[in-house]
Amino acid sequence: MLQVLSDLQSAAVAGCSELALQLSPRLREDLKRVVFDQECKMTAADVEALHAELMMVASMPNQNHPAFMTATIILLADRLNYGAGEDDLFWNWSAFRDRFREAPSPVRAALMNGFRRADMLGLVALDQRPKGTDLRTYEETDLTRLLKIIARSMTEDMRDAVCTLAPEELRDVHRKALDNCLKSSCILSEFGGWFPSEVVEQVSLDPVHPSYAAATALMILDAIATRDASGKMAARYEEQADDYILLPTDVRVPLMAGLRHLHEMEEDWEPYADWPVEQRLDKAIVMPFAKP
Repeated sequence: MLQVLSDLQSAAVAGCSELALQLSPRLREDLKRVVFDQECKMTAADVEALHAELMMVASMPNQNHPAFMTATIILLADRLNYGAGEDDLFWNWSAFRDRFREAPSPVRAALMNGFRRADMLGLVALDQRPKGTDLRTYEETDLTRLLKIIARSMTEDMRDAVCTLAPEELRDVHRKALDNCLKSSCILSEFGGWFPSEVVEQVSLDPVHPSYAAATALMILDAIATRDASGKMAARYEEQADDYILLPTDVRVPLMAGLRHLHEMEEDWEPYADWPVEQRLDKAIVMPFAKP
């Protein structure tokens, strides 16, 4: 939920100026306050002032498509924030789902994931939930290609260092399995549940290990391939997000894109779900929004 709301808020911020030009001048400051200060949560007074014009812009994709998207995003974010808006957005979804697909992929994915989560919570009324590529920011083939480049960046010495984490009598077995994995699919599950998964998983929890990024890439690739985002990576994200954002840009960007893909792929992805609300709001880390 945190990630969904963060993405909707980021998309609203990105599109606020364009939307403001489509509203009555007297409402522009109200719009900015709702988006920037209230994180798209409207009060009853905001609904009275803004709702009619937001709904109007959200019904006219041909007039200004970016503003149309931003208006819809604000209306949806208000529902997810349990704001004062009461429209279930059924008509918007039914009439314009195809037009939503025309938006840049980060904006489209933010909106579609918002609709999916809102429908799960009974906050909107959809005849069918968004699914598949509608929910994805990145094309999976391109993303996995980049993750494999990171995984295969392990040098011979780095691979040796990974395998020294195993008992001495098993190191050669792990090393052969790791080599085979990296030169073929880079999918750990295809090589059984132990070799080389055991040592790769250990390295993926050690941010000072030289193969930390490569091991993390392998873990993400396996979660994508097995369609098990929550089981393989949600708890790991809770523990490691602080370290992921400190990685060098050339590996951080693809790895965070991979983690975003897991969030968009699986509706049950919910790191920090067991944290107290105050701790979640203070310490939870959301993935950065991909600029349109």
